[in-house]
Amino acid sequence: TDWRIEYPFVVLHPDSEDEIAPLVRGCIELGLTIIPRGGGTGYTGGAIPLTPLSAVINTEKLIDIGAVEEMQLPGCDRRSATIRTGAGVVTARVSEAATAAGRVFAVDPTSAEASCIGGNIAMNAGGKKAVLWGTALDNLAWWKMVDPSGHEMEVTRLDHNLGKIHEQDVARFEIRRFRRDGRTLYGPPEILEIPGHRFRKAGLGKDVTDKFLAGLPGVQKEGTDGLIVAARWILHQMPQHTRTVCLEFFGQVREAVPAIVEITDYFKPGGGGRQAGVLLAGLEHLDERYLRAVGYATKAKRKAETAGRPKMVLLGDITGDDEAAVMNAASEVVRMCNLRSAEGFIAVDAETRKKFWLDRARTAAISRHTNAFKLNEDVVIPLPRMGEYCDGIERVNIELSIQNKLALCDALDKLLRGDLPLHRGDADLDKELLIGERRTTALDAVAGVRARWQWLLDNLDLPLTEAETQFARLGVRVEGLRNRATEPTLFHRLQDYSLRVSWKSELKPQLEDIFDGVVYRPVLERIAAIHREILRSRLFVALHMHAGDGNVHTNIPVNSDHYEMLQTAYAVVERIMRLARSLDGVVSGEHGIGITKLEFLSEAEIQPFRDYKARVDPDGRFNQGKLLPGADLGNAYTPSFSLLGTESLIMEQSEIGNIATMVKDCLRCGKCKPVCSTHVPRANLLYSPRNKILATSLLIEAFLYEEQTRRGVSLRHFDEFNDVADHCTICHKC
Repeated sequence: TDWRIEYPFVVLHPDSEDEIAPLVRGCIELGLTIIPRGGGTGYTGGAIPLTPLSAVINTEKLIDIGAVEEMQLPGCDRRSATIRTGAGVVTARVSEAATAAGRVFAVDPTSAEASCIGGNIAMNAGGKKAVLWGTALDNLAWWKMVDPSGHEMEVTRLDHNLGKIHEQDVARFEIRRFRRDGRTLYGPPEILEIPGHRFRKAGLGKDVTDKFLAGLPGVQKEGTDGLIVAARWILHQMPQHTRTVCLEFFGQVREAVPAIVEITDYFKPGGGGRQAGVLLAGLEHLDERYLRAVGYATKAKRKAETAGRPKMVLLGDITGDDEAAVMNAASEVVRMCNLRSAEGFIAVDAETRKKFWLDRARTAAISRHTNAFKLNEDVVIPLPRMGEYCDGIERVNIELSIQNKLALCDALDKLLRGDLPLHRGDADLDKELLIGERRTTALDAVAGVRARWQWLLDNLDLPLTEAETQFARLGVRVEGLRNRATEPTLFHRLQDYSLRVSWKSELKPQLEDIFDGVVYRPVLERIAAIHREILRSRLFVALHMHAGDGNVHTNIPVNSDHYEMLQTAYAVVERIMRLARSLDGVVSGEHGIGITKLEFLSEAEIQPFRDYKARVDPDGRFNQGKLLPGADLGNAYTPSFSLLGTESLIMEQSEIGNIATMVKDCLRCGKCKPVCSTHVPRANLLYSPRNKILATSLLIEAFLYEEQTRRGVSLRHFDEFNDVADHCTICHKC
């Protein structure tokens, strides 16, 4: 995340697990609150300091990873494959180790190439495999952490059901605390018994909003009750045969979304797929805007209504030990979706399957037009109500689109009432004489189109039969209705594109006719510039989801240097959260709460955690203030170099502006770290492209500050710039 509140006083990079507890005790003695940090891929600000008296303990050097071991877990009647990892191991490295041993590591968030194991536990991360094997908590056998007293603690899962924890009647854990030497027990072990239904809201595939989690240490706590040091994970056996299905839906989203429920039901106990011994190992969704952003190449021969792309795409892995049964199940899924205006494709070989999944890995492309800044909110919706959620998001998008076009009309009205630029050449004629009636005609055209668009926005809920009686009077042109809603409204016509609100076809041609000719070309150029500027502030909401468990990633690309756009975007987030809760969903399934979602939890929901925090860490030794009253976005900011006139002027008159432009599109995803030869934490080389870009941004801020508060820029900052530049081999792997 780009949100900031305070900078840490110091960042510590311990070399081994044994150093963690002494470092924590040292920070406590100095009065510094401790903030655990791993890969730095969190979206909600869990690792952002709320106080300057803070020490960030970075776990990236804790990269020990053991061999895959078959062992009998406490209370289990058979041996299971497990693997022990340090907190700093990158998630994808665990997956690779498991794959090399013929096993599967279930935790696979989109950030797997950058996120670390400690963060996966602290956030209870999931991913596409969660539909089959659950989230991080479901797959933990044991973990070690350092508690707020600065001593080590180990938590062991007893009677592990080797599946999803909420399906177990009672989940049992043994908590053992140790003295300063890390080996001598401090008191007898504590047994924690938690009813399975406590782990997530009934009817949902994921839910990380319960920060208390019945007092289970470390998991889902976002670094507020200790620091994860290491963990032992259960690994799974992937069935022998896998098929990947790609399903392209060309009808209305509301009619396509029930296919998700039908597919998941088919593979649940009692469903035809499960009875045949076939499992659903992942089901992912991309909406129309994501398909456009990733440049999706439509596989079907038929064309959709919008640029040949489907309205949504589902990607699924279907797996089992009986090859014929797997193929039959894949064919049945395609057949089910054919009934919902979908075309289906089945990938058999590994290379084609990988190619099918490639577009899902490119979802960050959604923010390409906003300098890589976006609000990324994940919610969880009950699958039977997913169609209502998608309808609600489309309603939001239609409103945002029309509002942006109304803002364009207002800007054009202001232009047309002012001093119009003309290309008079040698003609010494009065400007008003040259303009003639064009000003009035153009104003009338803008006003007429604006009135029509405003009427559409104001009457989205009007019954369609009533709305259509007004179309002729307002000049509304429509095509044949494709939406099959039982009680259609004006919204449904806009939703299926049989009625379009279009600058290009409704207003632009009129203005081009009015201001035709060389004399009036500057007017059209100014209109085009205004259109580009207004379009830059256009907001939209894009969806992709872990469809198998209803975890929807709701993204709003936004320009961080556009204050009104940020405010509007945040109002949209509030509306999305209200929509999710109204459908019996929750506000987070993976990303956590942090500072960005705290205000969306009720006092009743967060109070059990606050009582727990007051009991285990009353002095705020870990992540002081986080998840407590006032720890929301109220004091947060994101830097933008072009907001202030003086800063903009300095950047225009120096090379600083060019440098800022070079680094502005970084997504902060951290996927550059594993491939960078100058980012080797164990060797104290921490020069990943992301770190260098963040450092460059800070140095730009320093330059701008110094330029405005003193004469000249300190040479030290130039040395720091050289340090950043020197640590790059120009290999281009990033």
